[in-house]
Amino acid sequence: MAKMVLRYGIVLFLLLAVFQLMEYFFFSYKITLSTYLGLVGFFFLLIGIAGTWYFTRPVQEATMADPDLLAQFSPRELEVLNLIAKGYANKEIAQLLDLSPNTIKTHISKLYDKLGVNNRTQAASEAKLLKLIE
Repeated sequence: MAKMVLRYGIVLFLLLAVFQLMEYFFFSYKITLSTYLGLVGFFFLLIGIAGTWYFTRPVQEATMADPDLLAQFSPRELEVLNLIAKGYANKEIAQLLDLSPNTIKTHISKLYDKLGVNNRTQAASEAKLLKLIE
């Protein structure tokens, strides 16, 4: 994350420096208005092409979770984990799955142990990192 922020910061700094330099040359009467506008247009064209290339490149396919890791979880636990990640409360999960709230609490407790977490937010985050849920 820090590398990406640094990279964008450097690119933006360089673009700003180029525009400031062009503005300096324009206001010091070293280049004409048409040249100045042509250069600005050219740079915006380059930025547009680079942006289009960056945002339209193919997205990497999502990888599946490790089969050994996936085998540790029952289908019901994965179902509960998906509903936790969607923000459902225990009672809502129990109603959706036609189970008792105590059963849901048991599933959640087992999920916490298997994922090595202490709360719902951590469980959802860890499950996404491990590709157990989308």
